[in-house]
Amino acid sequence: MASKFLELSPPVMAARKVGTPIVAIETGFFMRLPYPKNVAALQECEQAFWRRDCVPCCVGVVDGKLKAGLNKDEMDQLCQAGGNCTRAELVSLVAGRSTSGAGPSAAIAIARMAGIVPVMAPGLSDSLADLDALCSGARMVFCGRLAPDKALLFSSRSVSVLRQEDADALTDAYLLQRDLELSESSVVPCGNTLGDLAERSSAAALELKKKTDFS
Repeated sequence: MASKFLELSPPVMAARKVGTPIVAIETGFFMRLPYPKNVAALQECEQAFWRRDCVPCCVGVVDGKLKAGLNKDEMDQLCQAGGNCTRAELVSLVAGRSTSGAGPSAAIAIARMAGIVPVMAPGLSDSLADLDALCSGARMVFCGRLAPDKALLFSSRSVSVLRQEDADALTDAYLLQRDLELSESSVVPCGNTLGDLAERSSAAALELKKKTDFS
């Protein structure tokens, strides 16, 4: 979705142009760490995706602009400001030309605007904001391990919880969801570490590119 409020970084724009897989990264999760440890953690996470031939796309709000991809200065500014905003707070942040990390619901919303699948959201919770975001557009969202009660809550809101191990099965499930024009997201619980999340989400992004290239 084109929007004057959304800015894509040069690496993300280049990746979109040539079809390189992109993974959106929730930044609010990293704002739990103090500055500058949050900067180092985000940069380390980005490197995990570069090593897997995927373009990392940290999303957030910088000076009132929705950002899909951050340069070094923007990342530093965001990490100094902190914050873990919801989708509902994006409007006031843009109006106030403010800066904040994006929580799960905001990250999913910005990724949708940028046309990016999948999303890595380590901080995904059962908050109303997150549930609303998961129920408003087809998206693959990779998160930490899900407790049975949370998985049941997601399922009760028509959010598929996909526990398949291989990327091929995950991308088939997403493509079927898209072809059926279902609006709900698919949540993929895949471990407690950022390495687990990077591994699974990058593999899915690469597999999704292969499948869509020939669809």
